[in-house]
Amino acid sequence: MALKLIIAFIVIGLLLRYWKCRKLGAVSITAGIVLFGAVASGILPEYLMRRLQSPYSSTLQSPLEDNTAFVIFGMGTQTVMERGEKVVEPLALSYGPILAAVGMNHRCVESALKCTFIISGADVLGTGMSEAKSIAIQLAKAGVDPASILLEEKSRNTWQNARSTAAILNAIKPAKVVLIQNALILKRDLLYLAHFGVRPEPLAAGYLTTGGLSGGLNFLVTDMAWHEAMGIWRYDIYNTMGWNEPKQPPLALNAAPATILPAFR
Repeated sequence: MALKLIIAFIVIGLLLRYWKCRKLGAVSITAGIVLFGAVASGILPEYLMRRLQSPYSSTLQSPLEDNTAFVIFGMGTQTVMERGEKVVEPLALSYGPILAAVGMNHRCVESALKCTFIISGADVLGTGMSEAKSIAIQLAKAGVDPASILLEEKSRNTWQNARSTAAILNAIKPAKVVLIQNALILKRDLLYLAHFGVRPEPLAAGYLTTGGLSGGLNFLVTDMAWHEAMGIWRYDIYNTMGWNEPKQPPLALNAAPATILPAFR
């Protein structure tokens, strides 16, 4: 996205100069050069990362409670060759939340607390396995009891993740809800969940920085930050225009276990 914008500035600038609009052309070309420098040097992506990630902590800010629900949104799947066989696994950015979830499960078991892991995500990329199931498999491999994992395998984007997860939470009525997500993505996920009445405690499962990294990765990080910003702007615009679904009432939390849904197998 950033690279396309830079190219667009330069192409438009050259066209303007060709059409004898030399001053406007020079401004457009200069804007493209400045944007390229800001991204390649790491200045712009580092600024965007700070704004998106700095409000969140990688540790829980309140005590862990019995009947806590941990929410994880899928981030895609991929097919890889493992010992000559095709294997479906979560995309790389999913492993931060997976590792954090395993750590939370260890704390739950250690403290004899009932904890539930709600994983949401369909087979968006057509790999033959849903995002939710691919993450659940990794959690089970790391020792998380499959009976404590609930899968939601129909949601194909973050908005649907939030809506479907809210429905599950309303059914099981936990005492506490924690969203485990990469710090970069937390703001948008929290915004969407709040629309459906869920206000979880955020748990940052990894941060993305650009210090000392290659210019190419700086462009990738910038694109990821802009993607998150555009999702937030789109939500605000849709709200203003009345295009979003009606906001839902706040989730009623309940310390006692409620409805039991089918667990992951």
